[in-house]
Amino acid sequence: MDSLSIIPWRINPVSILAAAIALVGAFLPWWGFDVSGIINQVHRWTIWNPPRFNTQVPGGATVSWNFTISSVSVLVLVLVATALVVVGSLTLLRRYLLGGLVLSALAPVVYAVAVNYVTMNYCLSPFCVSGPVGVESVSRVAGLSVAWGFQSGFYIFLAAVVVLVAGLIVNSRLEGSIVKSVTTRTPISTGPMTVSCSHCGSILRPQSKFCPNCGQARTMPTSTQ
Repeated sequence: MDSLSIIPWRINPVSILAAAIALVGAFLPWWGFDVSGIINQVHRWTIWNPPRFNTQVPGGATVSWNFTISSVSVLVLVLVATALVVVGSLTLLRRYLLGGLVLSALAPVVYAVAVNYVTMNYCLSPFCVSGPVGVESVSRVAGLSVAWGFQSGFYIFLAAVVVLVAGLIVNSRLEGSIVKSVTTRTPISTGPMTVSCSHCGSILRPQSKFCPNCGQARTMPTSTQ
C-alpha cells in the first residue's frame, strides 16, 4: 500500500488534532517583551506579523529584516508541515507524517535561533535585551523593568509537535489493524450451474431427475467436508 489511489482512506484523529493545534499556534504571538513600571508597554509578534523597528534607529533596519526573513521562513515550514500532516492523517502514509514532524520540529528551532541572533547582536528599541528570554531592571529609571521571551503561540506549537509524535504511534496501530482486517475471499458464483449426464454426457436441466436422452437417473454431487 504505497499509493494514494489504493491506500485506505481512514482518518488518524490524533495527527489531525496536532495539525489543528499547530495552526492555532501559528496565529498567536511567538515572541515579545513587556515594559512595566512608570510606563507600561506590551509588544507581541506573530510569525504572520514580524516586528518592524524604526529604520532611523541604528541597526533597526537590520533587525526588522532579520525578523521578517526568519518569520516568513518559519511560516512556510509551518504551512508545509501542516499540509503533510493532514495528507498523512487521511491516507495513513507514514512518510507524510514523518515529513510533517521533521518540519514541525525545525520551525521553532529556526525561530529560536533567529531571535537569539538578533537579541545578542542588536539593541532592540526602546531597551536592549540579551538573549531570547530574560528579565532586566533598568537601572537608570527606578521601578522600570523589561521582561521578554517566547509567547503562547510558540509553546502551543511545541505542544502540537508532541501530539504529532503520539499521532505517529496511533498511525502505526491503525496500519496494523488494516493489514489484519484484509482477508482473501474466494468468489462464489450465484448463477445457475451446468450439469451433464454422467452416462451419456447430455446437458441436464437443473430440475431434471432423469436424463431426457438415455433415461439414466441423475447422479447428485456429494458434498465434501
